[in-house]
Amino acid sequence: MNEVLKGIDWTQIIYTVWTVILLPILTYIGSQISAYAKAKQIDKYTNILYQNVLNAVKDVYETVVKDIKGDADLWTLEKQEEVKELAKTKAIAALTTSAYQVLKTANEDFDEYLDGLIGTALYDIKNYNITV
Repeated sequence: MNEVLKGIDWTQIIYTVWTVILLPILTYIGSQISAYAKAKQIDKYTNILYQNVLNAVKDVYETVVKDIKGDADLWTLEKQEEVKELAKTKAIAALTTSAYQVLKTANEDFDEYLDGLIGTALYDIKNYNITV
């Protein structure tokens, strides 16, 4: 038995165990931790973006929409689109550059995503009396 143990190249065995077993496991664990951290970062930035959208929608309502909402001649589809674009611009401007880049990368059609958030914010403000 001693002769068998002496004849084994322990360096080669350790290297093989490292490359075949440990390295793939450690790589997998590292990628999972990285994916989790990225998801947490996206969640954080999504919450910040939604809060910015709420603030922007409330601000645009108070400064622009409130005065013209009852007048059908002024409250045209074109004006509604202009107001929505203003709210989107304000929400994006309140983000940091890194938050904007992460969210834009995470959402292929960021503009449509932002439109949806504005719709959700309007609904929440109207139906749940959310104050910002």
